[in-house]
Amino acid sequence: MKICLLTTNPNPHDDRIYYKLARSLNKIASVFIINPRVSSTKNDGIAIVGNDTLSKLKNSSWIFEQLKKIKPDIIQVTEPQLLPPAVKYKSKYTIKVIYDPAEDWSAMYREFSRKPAPIPQLLGFGMRQFENWFLNKIDYFIASDDWLYDYYESVGPCTLIYNYPNKDIFTFNHDAIDQRPHSCVHHGQLRKERGLFLMIETMKLVVEKYPDAYLDLVGRFSYTSEEELSHKLIEKYKLMDNVTISAPIPHTEIPHRIAQNTVGLLPFHNIDKFRNNIVIKMFEYSACKLPIVSFDLPPSRKYIENVQCGICVEPDSYHALAEGIMYMFENKEKYSLYKLNGYNAFVEKYFWEAQEKELFNIYTTLQ
Repeated sequence: MKICLLTTNPNPHDDRIYYKLARSLNKIASVFIINPRVSSTKNDGIAIVGNDTLSKLKNSSWIFEQLKKIKPDIIQVTEPQLLPPAVKYKSKYTIKVIYDPAEDWSAMYREFSRKPAPIPQLLGFGMRQFENWFLNKIDYFIASDDWLYDYYESVGPCTLIYNYPNKDIFTFNHDAIDQRPHSCVHHGQLRKERGLFLMIETMKLVVEKYPDAYLDLVGRFSYTSEEELSHKLIEKYKLMDNVTISAPIPHTEIPHRIAQNTVGLLPFHNIDKFRNNIVIKMFEYSACKLPIVSFDLPPSRKYIENVQCGICVEPDSYHALAEGIMYMFENKEKYSLYKLNGYNAFVEKYFWEAQEKELFNIYTTLQ
C-alpha cells in the first residue's frame, strides 16, 4: 500500500505530520509526504517529495503531478487548501481520501489575520465554504480534538486521534537534566494571540519578587513587527537577563529544552481558536515533568483538572499569569504533586503510540 500525506508545512519534519503520522504509517505502508515548500529527502524510509526544480506550477497542479507519479492508494490531506488536487486525483483514479485538518482553519483565518475588519471575518467564512465544497468527496475524517470530532462526525465517518507526544522522543533521563530554578518555558509559534506580549508583561511582575526568574521562549515569529516589539519590550522593562528568545529547534531536542525549566506556560488568548482546539504543549509539559500554568480555557481546563497537573488562571491577564507562576514557585508540595501527576498521565495514557491502533484501523477499513 502507498500512502501520500499532503502538506505545505515549511518544516519538513513537523511533529505531527512527520514524527507521528508518517512514522506510524510507515509501519504498515510506503509513505510519501508531498510538500511543495521543502526540498526532497528521505529519512526513516519515509520519502519527502519536495519541489526541487522550483516548478512554476501552482501548488495544486504540482501536487497533482506528483500524485500521478507515485500512484498512491490512499491520500491523507492535512490542510483545506490541499483538498482540490486530492479530490481531482480521486475523480480520475480509484483511491480513498482522508481529511485530517488538525486545526479549525476557519477560526485561524478569522482570528489570526492582521487585516482590518471585516476582511478576517470574510476570510474565515470563505475558508469554511471552500472546505465544505469538498467534504462530500472525503472517505474518512480524522479529528485531533473534541470540537473537530463533533463537527466532522456530522459529515461522515470520523475518528478522534489526539495529538499526544511521541513516547520514544519524550522518554529520557530527567535526573540528567540541569533544571533552572524559577524558570518558565513556552515553545511554538511566537505571536500576539499565543500570549507573546502577555508573557513579557508577566515577567516584569515576576522579576520584582524573583530577580532570577527566567522565561525561555523557543519558536518562530509570525510577524517581523511583533519580533521587533518583543525585543523593545524586553529592553524597556530591563529583562535582558530574564527573557531569552531562541529560534525553533529540531523536534527531537524539544524535550530536553522544556525539561531545563520548572514551569510550562499556556498563555493563549481567549478566542474561538483556543476555546475549541487542544494544544499539544500541555501534554509535552507533562511528559517533561513540568507543572502547567494556563489561562482558563475549556480544553486546557479539562485536561489540567482531570489529571491535576497544574492550575488555570483568569484569561488574558498578565497579573493572573504572574500570580500563577509565583504560586508554583512558592508551593513546593503542590508543585511536586502536579509534575508527578502529569508525568504519570503521559506514561500511562497520553502518548502518541497509544493512538496508533486507531490510525491503523482507519487504513484497514479503507483498503
